[in-house]
Amino acid sequence: MGSQFRIPATYSNATEMLAAAKPDLVLIGTPPGSHFELCRQSLEAGVHVLCEKPFMSTLAEADAILRIARARNLLLRVNNQYRFMTFFEETKRRLDLGEFGRAFYLQTWQQMLHPPSYENNWRSSMTNYLLFEFATHALDLACFLFGSFPESIHAAIPRVSAECNSDALVHLTLRFPGERLAVFSFNRLSHAPRRYLEMRLDCEKASVRMSLGGQARVGVEWSSDARRPLIRAGLFKGGEARVERHGRSRSISRSLKPEFASATARHLQLFLTGMQAPLRDLSSAEHARDVLSLVFAGYESAASGSVVRLRPAEVVDGV
Repeated sequence: MGSQFRIPATYSNATEMLAAAKPDLVLIGTPPGSHFELCRQSLEAGVHVLCEKPFMSTLAEADAILRIARARNLLLRVNNQYRFMTFFEETKRRLDLGEFGRAFYLQTWQQMLHPPSYENNWRSSMTNYLLFEFATHALDLACFLFGSFPESIHAAIPRVSAECNSDALVHLTLRFPGERLAVFSFNRLSHAPRRYLEMRLDCEKASVRMSLGGQARVGVEWSSDARRPLIRAGLFKGGEARVERHGRSRSISRSLKPEFASATARHLQLFLTGMQAPLRDLSSAEHARDVLSLVFAGYESAASGSVVRLRPAEVVDGV
């Protein structure tokens, strides 16, 4: 890999790298089981850390890492980068301006045929798969759009396939403060057309449809002025946000190219700015810890069949 990507220096382990390179910032993109030890080594070496999701394997690990970062005044963030994609940011901007009115109901779904056995990496052996590894993105977006943390969660994780011993089908209902609801349907056992991540946010004045993962749209509608049908078509590989009113929709933001890397780059720029502050803000990492608690509460709810109450809500705008 060092030769392929012309990396000037590679190391056999993190301890060697930290001692030799003395970096200002470490980006951890390894499987989640290694996050705790790599974060711990980096922070104890006085290095700021941007860690990939899922944050940690347990809440105890997350709390321990936060204590180290807080004690040493080091910046720590987790790369749930979807909120930095342009079409999600534009939706949030207009929502905060009051253009859509009060948001009260969020529907989120993913459908594809992609159980763990289809993976060719460390994900293939995961039993806590879909909710732990992917859903943190969608849960973070829900908190981002509603500007708060949910009060309760109810989950169902049916094991519908004898060949799949993991959570490849997950249904969640989250209750947010102010009589607001969010429902999630994550399905990686579906033979239907692939939908990587679809969201519809219902508000008082409009609904907003957000699509991530590429879409091709073709629409035909009658124009009374032209007295003929009009054909509208669009192709985008990144994502799109559309405002829906009275059964009609219009695009407010779209990305022709995937934004996974560019959103991470925007997050990294925010991180670099945060490194310059005399007191490092850990609210983003604290929120990532809370999203992780939401994941584990989902597994608890699915196992017990009951609603799990969460901690009091807090505003997470600006995280």
